[in-house]
Amino acid sequence: MGFFDRLYYGKAGKKDYSEMDMPKTRLSLFFLVFRERFFDLIKVNLLQLVFWIPFLIWTALNVVAIMNIDVESVMATENGGLTLFAQMSSFMVAWLIGLIPCVLITGPSSAGSAHIMRDWARDQHAFLFSDFKDAFKENWKQALGVSTITGLAPVVVYAAMTYYGQMAERNLLMILPMIVVMSAVFMWTLMLPLLYPLMVGYQLSFKNLLRNAFLMAAARLPQMILARLITLIPIVALFLGAYFGNGIVMLVVIFYYLLIGFALSRLIYASIAHDIFDKYINPRIEGAAVGLGLRPQTADDDLLLDEDDEDEEDEQTVGDEDDEEYDEDEDDE
Repeated sequence: MGFFDRLYYGKAGKKDYSEMDMPKTRLSLFFLVFRERFFDLIKVNLLQLVFWIPFLIWTALNVVAIMNIDVESVMATENGGLTLFAQMSSFMVAWLIGLIPCVLITGPSSAGSAHIMRDWARDQHAFLFSDFKDAFKENWKQALGVSTITGLAPVVVYAAMTYYGQMAERNLLMILPMIVVMSAVFMWTLMLPLLYPLMVGYQLSFKNLLRNAFLMAAARLPQMILARLITLIPIVALFLGAYFGNGIVMLVVIFYYLLIGFALSRLIYASIAHDIFDKYINPRIEGAAVGLGLRPQTADDDLLLDEDDEDEEDEQTVGDEDDEEYDEDEDDE
């Protein structure tokens, strides 16, 4: 039983809520679920955090290594700028290659988390551990496919920028393949918020999974860009904190992800995804419910519409009676 179902049926000593008290939009439902499920979000975050530990450790090791570079000593040597650039590049390449297996193992856990967030985004009950485990087992193959591409994407971007960037110095036309690669990776980042909800919500082949995510992300491009920008704010803050050596900012961001960051991102994606699914998928599936968790069209709404129609009829009737009286007065004259 979902949160709003409990409100609808009521509790002893508390006001009974009706369907008219349910939220009208996914945004309203998101904030209500966030408030009511806050501590459950922390539990889901811990489940997912286990699989992100290698990524966090590997990233932390590389950040520490980069921060320990003695920039002044390197710059004091002959060709210091080139030497520093070479060291930074070597660290970057090692970090990106190490990210591939670190991101790879997070795929099935993202599917498990997406299943729970799907139910909460539709105001349905979810068993945290059992639903997470079931979604993990049922979708691990497709999830690994998605996470493999996600892990390779940064390597592909870096390689394209390095290779085609050097070639573009001699031939400007070589910037075109770099733009193509960057556009493809950019589109992949916009598809990601839809891929896992699609995976756990519908029976699709991997090809159709990618196809549907691409089409819907393209159709709702501004909405998907906004979703990614919102969830990228902590990551940008982390890199800025590392760049400027602000340890407080870095600690705040790390604590955010350790506490709730991964689960909150999944809830944001689930809320946006199901709004898109209600527009493009669910109406085309026979028997599929549309607008789960949102206030339905109830008898009260129909009654209000009927009352409005009756008022309009009464006004028209009064106007007709006035016309009849006016006609009678003319006949008397």
